[in-house]
Amino acid sequence: MRIYKLTEAYVQRTHDLPKTTLKISLINIKDPEEYPFLLIVQSTIENSIKLSIYPLKNEKIIKLTFSGFNFSNEIIDEISKILQNYQIVHTSGVLLIEKQLFYECYLNLSLSEIKAKELNTSLEKIKNIFKEIKIEEIGLKKSKEN
Repeated sequence: MRIYKLTEAYVQRTHDLPKTTLKISLINIKDPEEYPFLLIVQSTIENSIKLSIYPLKNEKIIKLTFSGFNFSNEIIDEISKILQNYQIVHTSGVLLIEKQLFYECYLNLSLSEIKAKELNTSLEKIKNIFKEIKIEEIGLKKSKEN
């Protein structure tokens, strides 16, 4: 039976962090040559920072943020109906921050695709149940050498 290493870890001094290069193994990514890009999502909550890293084929994706809504099965159903037509790469889950509910997700889609226009049309139909729906395109981060 193969033993899987579910996590990697090391301890580091806090004051060394700004000059640290994170050592992240990509050895277990299936077919890495098919995924020339990585989506790196950083979540910071209180005294915790979590990095989630996903291999991508494309250099642009869409980030959706829903904010200021009341939690109900109907609202979750509406969001689910729309998002089931898209490949979700990462989701924050529903979070309560300063008495407001938020939900974020990253879709394997760019704003230039036809499906993005369909997404916009679908979101227009439910925009009145949220304080805000924000759509952003996340692209390739420019390296410091450029």
